[in-house]
Amino acid sequence: MKQKINSTFQNIEKQREEFISFYDSLNDEQRSFNPDNESWNLLQVMRHIVTAERLSLAYIQRKISSSNNIPKAGLDSWFRTLILQIAFYLPLKYKAPKIAQVDEAYPDFESMKTEWDQVRSGFKELIDTTDSEILEKAIYRHPRAGMMNMKQAVEFLGVHISHHLKQVDRISSHPSFPVDAPSTASSSSSS
Repeated sequence: MKQKINSTFQNIEKQREEFISFYDSLNDEQRSFNPDNESWNLLQVMRHIVTAERLSLAYIQRKISSSNNIPKAGLDSWFRTLILQIAFYLPLKYKAPKIAQVDEAYPDFESMKTEWDQVRSGFKELIDTTDSEILEKAIYRHPRAGMMNMKQAVEFLGVHISHHLKQVDRISSHPSFPVDAPSTASSSSSS
């Protein structure tokens, strides 16, 4: 189980590195560009992702610290995770759960990069130091899909970023996106 979790974690780390690399290639004006009053800018998208991961890690840490009566994640958990993954790949917009809403208009990019590094280090340490038996239990609660084991939680983190990469692409390909801004190194992202 741990080997599968670590493999999935390495995949989402590559995904995060590509995400950060794209953002690093943009300047402040581009990262702050807002396509309309109802949409997030690129900084707000990143703030949401980092906040969601930070809160997820905190929940899992709390759940593991009181691991007395945690049930093993079963078939129902697998099914809910599958439905969630399918929903995130559909070309639909979803309102972020209230707990992961973004209030800041222009979150600080460098601070978020540092925070994301810390959150991912926390996930890595948790995976490395927790018994496989506990990682197989229902230790993560998604706000809409319910309880999942650690592998499913890490898979969800990757699906979550992929979902928001579509949003990043929509913002960065908007007709008014400042493409001619001085420090642009690249205008494409990969997932």
